[in-house]
Amino acid sequence: MIHARRIAASCMTAALAAASLLVAAPAEASPGTCYITSYDNPLIPGGGHYLVPEYNLSPGMTDFCVTSWQRQINRRYGQVLTVDGIYGPRTRDWTSRIQGSQQYSWCAGGVDGIAGPKTISCFEHVNGYTEWG
Repeated sequence: MIHARRIAASCMTAALAAASLLVAAPAEASPGTCYITSYDNPLIPGGGHYLVPEYNLSPGMTDFCVTSWQRQINRRYGQVLTVDGIYGPRTRDWTSRIQGSQQYSWCAGGVDGIAGPKTISCFEHVNGYTEWG
């Protein structure tokens, strides 16, 4: 009888430990959400408000804003990137290429491979469109 109680107690302890792991798992953001804000790029004469992500898009990130940025680059330059939502080396390289090009360098805020509000609003200003979502 005591042996049966120990087994039952061990099973209950194992079940509770497994349940606590399920509860403690971090919740991930919705893969289909890109939170945007309005940004006034001080480098663009006459100002204007442009829709940009609420945070910088940078190497190592994986989210829907990255997917949207990759689509915008492909819309402008052809199918140069795999649209996978991963800000990898090719997305960084294309962002740097955009930032350093004569067409964008005056309003992109420098070349760092990070798609921040200046780069994205500049891209939007020059191309006349934006796609977030």
